[in-house]
Amino acid sequence: MLSETMPSPNPKGDTLVRIQEICEDDLPRAGMKQLTTKTCVPSGATNSVSTNGTSTTSSSPTTATSIESSHWENDAGSVGTPATTRCPAMAEFYQAKSNHPVLASTGCTRDFCQAGRAAHTDEPRVGENRALKVIEREAEGFLRELHQEGFFDNNKAFEVRLDSVLAEIKSGVHDGIIRESKEKGTVGGVWQQTSAELEFGVRRAWRNARKCIMRSHSDELKLCDLRGITSSADMAKELVTNMCQAFNNGNVLPTVYVFPPRHIDSRGPMIWNHQVLEFAGYEMDNGTILGDPNSTALTKAIIELGWTPPSPRGRWDLLPLVVMADGDVPSMIEIPSELGRLVEIRHPRYDAEFKKLDLKWVTVPALTRLGFDIGGVQYTAAPFIGWFMDAEIGVRDLADTFRYNALPDVAQALGLFDTANEGIEGLDDLLEYERLSVLSRAQHELTYAVHWSYQQAKVSMSDTLTASLKWCRYDDEFKAKNGFRLPADPYWLAPPQGSIVPVWHRGGAPNYQPKPMISRHVQDPIKAWEREKASLGTRTELLHIVNFKKLRRPTLPGKSSSTYCVLPTPPARSGEQNVPPASQTMPASQTQYSLGRPPLSYDHQPSLSLSVTVSYCSAGTLAEKVAMKLIQRLNDLAQGIGNLSVCSVVKPLDDLRTSAIRPGTIVLLVVSSTGQGEVPNNGSQFIAMCDRENGKRLTAPQTSFRYAIYGNGDSRYAATYNGAAHAVEQRLRQIGGLAFAGGLYQGDTAVCTTVLQALNSWWQKLRPAIQDLASDSPKLRRANSNDDFGKGPMIRTVDIQTEARSRHRIRSICLRTEYQTAKVAQIA
Repeated sequence: MLSETMPSPNPKGDTLVRIQEICEDDLPRAGMKQLTTKTCVPSGATNSVSTNGTSTTSSSPTTATSIESSHWENDAGSVGTPATTRCPAMAEFYQAKSNHPVLASTGCTRDFCQAGRAAHTDEPRVGENRALKVIEREAEGFLRELHQEGFFDNNKAFEVRLDSVLAEIKSGVHDGIIRESKEKGTVGGVWQQTSAELEFGVRRAWRNARKCIMRSHSDELKLCDLRGITSSADMAKELVTNMCQAFNNGNVLPTVYVFPPRHIDSRGPMIWNHQVLEFAGYEMDNGTILGDPNSTALTKAIIELGWTPPSPRGRWDLLPLVVMADGDVPSMIEIPSELGRLVEIRHPRYDAEFKKLDLKWVTVPALTRLGFDIGGVQYTAAPFIGWFMDAEIGVRDLADTFRYNALPDVAQALGLFDTANEGIEGLDDLLEYERLSVLSRAQHELTYAVHWSYQQAKVSMSDTLTASLKWCRYDDEFKAKNGFRLPADPYWLAPPQGSIVPVWHRGGAPNYQPKPMISRHVQDPIKAWEREKASLGTRTELLHIVNFKKLRRPTLPGKSSSTYCVLPTPPARSGEQNVPPASQTMPASQTQYSLGRPPLSYDHQPSLSLSVTVSYCSAGTLAEKVAMKLIQRLNDLAQGIGNLSVCSVVKPLDDLRTSAIRPGTIVLLVVSSTGQGEVPNNGSQFIAMCDRENGKRLTAPQTSFRYAIYGNGDSRYAATYNGAAHAVEQRLRQIGGLAFAGGLYQGDTAVCTTVLQALNSWWQKLRPAIQDLASDSPKLRRANSNDDFGKGPMIRTVDIQTEARSRHRIRSICLRTEYQTAKVAQIA
């Protein structure tokens, strides 16, 4: 997930591509005049449109070469894209630019490259006044992006919505100081986004977050719409209550909690804490820090606000959450035990040593000081919960010298250096190369211990290598579909482990910043309160301390409340309708239809060749690895079977076309679930394709192929165990698939933790079944064998209500990650 810790630098200059060498022959076609400026341009980025409408030039953080950069002006005087270009980097930029109506500045100029800075000086922030024309342009750009994604039914619907939004923006304008120009002008108003528009916006903002490596999960992000909350006390209650739900007993559901947007000349709602779960940092009399040094200023401010720390104070004291609604005083709430439990860091090989170290960490990251900038609307308080990557804790939070600095203690506890040697009393006495080796080993063991401990605690966590592989695959798949890569800041994405992680070598990725985007707030919330409290009153009279035990749990819709939790539901596809409840649409009677004669299988084709295709769908990497190992074994098996051919490569499930599945095809799938038993992104199009075919079919499909599925699930989450695999199997049956080798084999990552373990358990059933199919294919019976075959048409009685409900239930699992209508559940 996104992290506010300082990223590791990426010093690999030898992998850079000099855009000057690539683009030196890239000349405009006839009729275009070349306008040349000397700029700092990377391979793949960018003339970006800044928030004031001017054009700036941004740079990749790995390139600081000043070169001649050109754009072209046609005879009419307008700036355009060259019709042809031999420069891959610029071609990619033009492609990205054409698909993103608004690009924000990345901060670099021809004289000043900010590649090495964690925060660029002119990055857009939320909490600032913007000119009317800027708000209008960003709102129109956002709506056009929605339109490109099929959000509106037709152009007329888009134009009506655009006119309505622009009118709403103009109705709320005021004269004020525009922050960017520091001059007085017409400040744009705010427009009300629908819950569906907001959900699209927060997901797209996460996908555009160039500093985050976990963006492959952006379409899984759930929206909790809290824009009706206007008081600080209600903010605190609702945030903590809903975050407990998203924690989901450790099976974390990525969720964003959106409070009201800011209005002109206001700061908007704010949260003091950097994260919902944050350790206190106490300044001791001797100058040392007890706890997290990153939190000393915040801890002092919260104590001044009225919080009493526990006695005695410790290294792992959780701070209360402090929030401020717009125009209201701060409210404070203690973190409930169900959300505030800590993971004790243990090591399977060094249990006693790590127990003595007494290292702990919070279960989930929940960033609170970042806002969302969506279509000109600024959401200043929009905390979101996700899961950790192990290196965030083991390499950064616990290990950084300016944080808990645990590596020297780990090295000493594990005996990684010998203090018995003369002249060696501590780590600092080692020669530098020896000290580096010891610290590296300590870092490795600590990171391993972190991941192992979270697994034992049954709390969601990603490892660095998996996260890197997932990002690379997600970015590659995106480019294959769109012609350009997603924005990426290698300074942030490069992992601290270095070149052994694949993403380290992608330093030439384009570094541009589209909107919607995630942004920091222009103000510090504690300083904002210092400025406001004189006019609002004293802290002791106005502070609201909320007791979590008094909070009411969310209830079903129908109770009076201004808070809504938006949960995704499957959309109606083009030419289809969502299936309503059977009581509303289906008659009580049953419907009969003729299936005709049962289709012949292979008994009339003694020379039929069997073709095996292998596909996977997964948000992680295990399913793909199992599929690749499976192909290797199938190729070995095929050498002894003359009528068996195996596909040469493994592909995502979305690449499998139902039209390509012929009689004699064996379809083998490895299917992982994501979220709450949902089908991952690289399988959702296959699900949709099967649904479209099934919706058009009036008669039962002919059985023409065999299938077997390995479901890569986790039995610890029983309610959603292999939900995606069940959904995929349902679709295969709908299009005429016939199960063999048991059909769906439910793998369990709680038991089989390695690729070979997972494959071996399935292969024991799969191999003999394939051998039987290949050797007995001339003798195979009809697919739906029974005593009535050959006696004329069969009539089957079908309960349409049951089928409709079943189809709707499966679709609700599989299509949650697509654009959807909102199902609203009120929260008391």
